[in-house]
Amino acid sequence: MKDDLSEFIDYLRSKVDIVDYASRYVTLNRRGNDFWACCPFHNERTPSFVVHQDNQFYKCFGCGESGNVYNLVMKMENISFMDAVEMIAKDAGLTLPSNEDQEEMRKRKRDRDVAYSIMRATTEFYHKNLLQNPNSEQAKYLASRKISPEMVEKFQIGASLNYEDLVKHLTNRGYNINDLSMAGVVGRNEHGAYDFYGKRLIFPIFNGFGDVVAFSGRSVEANPDHTKYKNSPQSPIFNKSEVLFAYNFVREEKKKNTALDTIVIVEGHIDVIACHQVGITNTIGCMGTALTPQHAKRIKQLVSNVILCLDGDSAGTSATYKAIDVLKDSGLNVRVVRLKGAKDPDEYIKKYGKDSFLDTLNNAQGCVDFILTDTASKYNLENNADKSKYVAEALNYIAKFSSPAEREIYLSFVQKAVKIPIDALRRSLELQSVKKVATKPIESEKKGQEMTRENYILESKIMLLASMLYKKISDLSSIEELFNGTDELCELYRFLKEKISSGKNYNVSTLFDNFEIVNNSLIDRVINYKFPEDNVYAKFLADTIKRVKLYELERERTKIQAELKSAKTNDEQNEILKRLQEITAKINKEKM
Repeated sequence: MKDDLSEFIDYLRSKVDIVDYASRYVTLNRRGNDFWACCPFHNERTPSFVVHQDNQFYKCFGCGESGNVYNLVMKMENISFMDAVEMIAKDAGLTLPSNEDQEEMRKRKRDRDVAYSIMRATTEFYHKNLLQNPNSEQAKYLASRKISPEMVEKFQIGASLNYEDLVKHLTNRGYNINDLSMAGVVGRNEHGAYDFYGKRLIFPIFNGFGDVVAFSGRSVEANPDHTKYKNSPQSPIFNKSEVLFAYNFVREEKKKNTALDTIVIVEGHIDVIACHQVGITNTIGCMGTALTPQHAKRIKQLVSNVILCLDGDSAGTSATYKAIDVLKDSGLNVRVVRLKGAKDPDEYIKKYGKDSFLDTLNNAQGCVDFILTDTASKYNLENNADKSKYVAEALNYIAKFSSPAEREIYLSFVQKAVKIPIDALRRSLELQSVKKVATKPIESEKKGQEMTRENYILESKIMLLASMLYKKISDLSSIEELFNGTDELCELYRFLKEKISSGKNYNVSTLFDNFEIVNNSLIDRVINYKFPEDNVYAKFLADTIKRVKLYELERERTKIQAELKSAKTNDEQNEILKRLQEITAKINKEKM
């Protein structure tokens, strides 16, 4: 049954054109046989995203993303592989084959569809509750925080007034308790089902496409047994490691204003709403959770620059340090704001106004400046032990986050703080950098030659596999013995050989369904191999095959010679000598 599904996936891919799908997400411009655009996965001004119509795959030479039509739809729609297959099949008017895998996929899809439906109904219920009960504690709380009706509408803010009404409303709408529990809106105890967010102010959490996938309920009661926030559990449509509050609004703004290149990250829902209320609409919230690499990837799809404006307490500072690590590792430029005279952006805007807050954002510190300043405040720099700790910590961050051009500036900062000669700091920084890079012994000339040979063999194998992939060679008898290992290039050889031998159609697009292909991996290099001109390719191919085979034989002879030296009996020596004679004869034949 799996074979039926696999064949359908191959067939469907052959029936659709990746250019049609790419054009839904980016503006394509034809150059020769290919189509170019600015990459949808990272921010850029010069197009480096190319869609190859002939071989049905895309590649960004900026961020390295690549794939076929399934990968493109998965990434752009934030859906699973099978959901992408089903979406494309529906567009093509085709029905997926019925099998066990398909049954499981249908169940997952059914759960997702039901969860989305429940979230829409629940959002509507909570929102009406708030609007129709202006004297509720939840409405009074919003009024005290000066949240405008426009923001209540934009963010679809709602209210849960008790623990019973939501359950009655949704079951009357035909939803069953199991599904309501699966979606995360209903809890269960010994007394039965209850509103999971009972008696709270409700903030819907949207995914990047504007669908409600979760809720965050804030207590407005002075009740020590009532936790301040209650957030949705994981569900078929909600993964807290991927969702950011108000990301959908910034995504829409980016479509209208392509020059937007900075996102402000704040902590709480009210902080985000307060910023949007005064027109600072490039603001998103991390909702008090640690930023993850998935969050950073989402952000980098829109912008290159981030300003962190988290709370100034110890928890907020700790979160800022962790966020810097995650965001910098993703290649984002990070600056940091420390608010003075207010605990958070909402309070700051109310006290000092929008213009003052914008000035604060515009004067945000570089992340290294922030770290050096904040770290210095933790130590008594008149104390030698503290001074030593500060220097070690500061140099670690300078080595980790700054460019060589910036290091002198940061070393000068540290030098002024600790009054240690800057040459001593430079030496310490150099030693720290050396420790991070394992030193390699000086290679002997023989070792250097061997490395050159190994590199030549690798590059040649890449060229030979590219020749198979792009159907420049079909007679594999002359190269088969070069691919008898277990590495990924040998796996690719066997995959292509099976396609060629069976007469099955294949192209680059086929690889993305069968191999994990990352930027600059060996298979990625095969896909993007640049062939020499046709008039030299044939001779180049023949010479390469001959030379690689010779290198492989010589490498085998070296191994046999090493075995001969360690042979312990005459019989063992004779057997090894026989093999040595055979390999030497092959080498001499290849040299003729």
